[in-house]
Amino acid sequence: MRAIYSVGLEGSQGHIVTIEARIREEKENVVIVGLPDATLKESRERVMSALHALILDLTMIKVTIQLFPSDRQEQGTGFDLAMALAVIDRINKRPLPIGPETCVLASINLYGALMPFHGLLPSINQARKLGFKRILVPAGPNYSLFPKDDIELVELEDITQTIQYLNGQPILRLTEPEPLPQPEADDSFTVDFSAVRGHQEAKKVLEIAAAGGHHVLFTGPPGCGKTMLAEAFHTILPNLTEEEVLDVHNTYLLAKQDRPITKRPPYRHPHHSASAMSLIGGGTYPKPGEISLADRGVLFLDELGEFSRKTLDMLRQPMESGTVEISRVKQAVRYPANFILISATNPCPCGYHGSHQRYCSCSASQVRNYQLKASGPLNDRLDFIMSLKSTGILDDGAGKTSKVIRERTTTARKQQQLRYNGKYLNGNAPAKLVFDSCQATPKQIETINDACYENKCINRTQLKLIRIARTISDLEGTYGLTDESIEFAVNYRKLMPTPGDANVSEEGGEVTSLEE
Repeated sequence: MRAIYSVGLEGSQGHIVTIEARIREEKENVVIVGLPDATLKESRERVMSALHALILDLTMIKVTIQLFPSDRQEQGTGFDLAMALAVIDRINKRPLPIGPETCVLASINLYGALMPFHGLLPSINQARKLGFKRILVPAGPNYSLFPKDDIELVELEDITQTIQYLNGQPILRLTEPEPLPQPEADDSFTVDFSAVRGHQEAKKVLEIAAAGGHHVLFTGPPGCGKTMLAEAFHTILPNLTEEEVLDVHNTYLLAKQDRPITKRPPYRHPHHSASAMSLIGGGTYPKPGEISLADRGVLFLDELGEFSRKTLDMLRQPMESGTVEISRVKQAVRYPANFILISATNPCPCGYHGSHQRYCSCSASQVRNYQLKASGPLNDRLDFIMSLKSTGILDDGAGKTSKVIRERTTTARKQQQLRYNGKYLNGNAPAKLVFDSCQATPKQIETINDACYENKCINRTQLKLIRIARTISDLEGTYGLTDESIEFAVNYRKLMPTPGDANVSEEGGEVTSLEE
């Protein structure tokens, strides 16, 4: 028995679905087996109506359609064409010439016209990864994101044209694919790094974070520039590759959210009243949350102390693994969540603890409880925690524009792509891979070990210091770790404020910037 192949989605992951049909003489009926959802069960009416439109004799024929694997629930309308072809293959005396290298992804209407469906582009992307070489798709959507060298996308209008194509007749393409949009111009950014006055240490930290994918927390009084620095951060991130553009666009399609096709990384800024489900993802019918929509980009959590502690603790596992797994009674799905977390918070409820400008009206317990909203394990996953102070209007704004910094971070990331075969950055590479490729000398490792022993730091902190030093060396363009990068990382860790310490002053977070 000949089978037709399609692709089903579970979250952002795809699996091969084998579709077979069997017919026998009985009262006209269509039965779909293999755990179809309510939407897929309705496909029998569309399939039979489309087959009648082809003037096929279906009198006294019962059709049974099998979706395999049978223990996985399938959903959506993307199997319509595959089911119709499976039935036609059984009815015709001459089998359809369709092989296992061909995947069929299309919905159909009552008259047999091929229609796009929700999740079409993500399904095509997963079909590529599953090894299909030819994919039959409905004409109309823009498929220019997909590379033409590894797959053949065959755009078809209706079932009749599909059968003609499978029988060897050429298909005339009436439209040319639209080109991939170019990256946004520098003047399209609302905030540029050159517009931020002062905060030279914070700017240096953000440059390191952008180059190596490190997480940052800013704390300080209201109006000191935390939000402005965070909003300028995404302007120094390197452009996405074409494969990353495709992955990000597919995630937004799964979430049913609009985002222009662009090479700029995503920037998400959810309100502090956001629920855990909207931040992490999920629901009765799971869909991506904010951390997945920020994949390959930035998740900015402003007013971190106003988020619920339970919601913030849910970030811990995705920050480590780069993915989020959502388990429900009927389904378990996985979405990408490889984001850079930039967060900002006031040091206390009134915002002026440790400030020289106003008196703090909060009690010691209020300050401590507010700072402990972000738990110790979450804070330990942050690479940088900086305490900022207000700057004057006469402070030097200075310096480098976002374009100049972005060129430096792009160069640094290219070195990391070569080092990790394009799979990781310094901030999220596995520990063994970091140790094996960091090019640290025994003396430098001893310096880090002594500093961590003196400050009673845990093992994760030692690895964190090596990650930071490796990123600084990449920004400097050096093959091995420099002593200056080790010194910066160690000194920064010694001076970093401890969350929950009500006696920390704003000077505690100052770091000595590296010489340019």
